[in-house]
Amino acid sequence: MAASAASVNESGGHGKAKQASLAAAATEPEEHGLSKKAVEIARPLGFPITNSMVVTWIVALGLIIFARVTTRDMKHVPGGAQNLLEWLVGGLYGFLESIIGPHLVKRTFWFFATIFIFILSANWVGLIPGVGTMGWGHQTPHGFVIDQPLFRGANADLNLTFAMALVFFALWIVWSLQEVGPVEC
Repeated sequence: MAASAASVNESGGHGKAKQASLAAAATEPEEHGLSKKAVEIARPLGFPITNSMVVTWIVALGLIIFARVTTRDMKHVPGGAQNLLEWLVGGLYGFLESIIGPHLVKRTFWFFATIFIFILSANWVGLIPGVGTMGWGHQTPHGFVIDQPLFRGANADLNLTFAMALVFFALWIVWSLQEVGPVEC
């Protein structure tokens, strides 16, 4: 086997083809889009602030303000934003109750509703023009390329997704142990 590999390399069969494919790959234009890694935009007191974090904070702040304004003056007959919030919470409660049952939904609804509304809002904010397309970059022969977007979708990298998965995993173990105990008989 070693002799056949040496003869292929000596004849230049595979070596030239490999060099040609590398040269062709080098001349192809770069792929446009967001980088796989979140861009650090600041580091106050040694704590890194990424562009995904900024969008996460904006979404969280927007949801907090919406909830505070909506529930400030609650009425028996809701209207406007209160009606939307009650419809969303009531619909989510009924949906989760049909999946996991009335007993477990009372214990876990706060978490599932919060995560659902947050992820939905974060994904919608990621669709706003300018998120991922405004920032610092450079001019290329194919146009302007954004190297460091100012804003980036909250779920565009694995940081937030992985953190939420870890929190859910820990909570689900706690809820399961509370429900059936450490050893099922």
